[in-house]
Amino acid sequence: MTTIAFLGAGMMGSAMIRNYLKAGHQVRVYNRTLDKARPLTEFGATLADTPAQAAAGADLIVSSLTNDVASRACWTGPQGVLSATLKPGAYAVEASTVSIDWVRDLAAQASAKGLRFLDCPVAGRPDAAEAAKLKIFAGGAAEDVDALRPVFMAIGTEVQHLGPVGSGITFKLIYNVMGAVQVAATAEGMAACEAAGIDLRVAAHCFSTGNTNSGHVIRHSRYMAENRHEDPVQFSGNMRIKDVAYGVELIEACGEQSRLGRATIEVFAQMDAHGMGDMNDSELIDTLRLIAGRPIPPKT
Repeated sequence: MTTIAFLGAGMMGSAMIRNYLKAGHQVRVYNRTLDKARPLTEFGATLADTPAQAAAGADLIVSSLTNDVASRACWTGPQGVLSATLKPGAYAVEASTVSIDWVRDLAAQASAKGLRFLDCPVAGRPDAAEAAKLKIFAGGAAEDVDALRPVFMAIGTEVQHLGPVGSGITFKLIYNVMGAVQVAATAEGMAACEAAGIDLRVAAHCFSTGNTNSGHVIRHSRYMAENRHEDPVQFSGNMRIKDVAYGVELIEACGEQSRLGRATIEVFAQMDAHGMGDMNDSELIDTLRLIAGRPIPPKT
């Protein structure tokens, strides 16, 4: 049994916490809005008023937060993790999709406090998190990854060690850029089929069973064809913009181009410009319909 401090109780974080509890670990949870984390106490979690309170004496500290700002506040803020009395040699894991610059900064600060730091972002949507079917992309010392592998298997099916600290988030950002490009291409392709008079259910079937298929294409083309989108929102257009922006910054810092990444940001930015940025990424097709002057069909 491991004592885990977990920062962030959104849909992803809450699902991960429940699975850690099911595996027999003790979990202390901090969430900026405490009431949103309160249901987790029914599964055995303990709530903490501050990140420092959650982290004090924990074996493992994990964060699953929205962006750099939220992560920075939880780790290095006035009542952040690094202000706590920490267990010597405890593990610190940043599982959020944040920027590479922040991961490197956090790694240095955590290591200076005697923590063993890893960046371990996860791949999978909230349904995968609920089913403990996440993929973990780990960056850090091999011995640290191996030590935490049994713990990670409580939330996922696969732990891939990508290399030293920073490698996990580096791969995850590139991975997310590729995924977002596919979602944007699916919305544009489905919108073009509709404009050309092609039945969207047939189009979705053909895209999903031909060489164009991928998990993103299969999922999103089906939602678009059926005018059915996830409720509550699982992954918004604005979250796509955030992830891709971090990814483009990283890719270009490596000396490579990311023209498709930049174009994808522009495509999703149209959602935000039409007041739809907090809606599902699959609802990008509705923004494209509005821009083309076509009506948005009723949701099913």
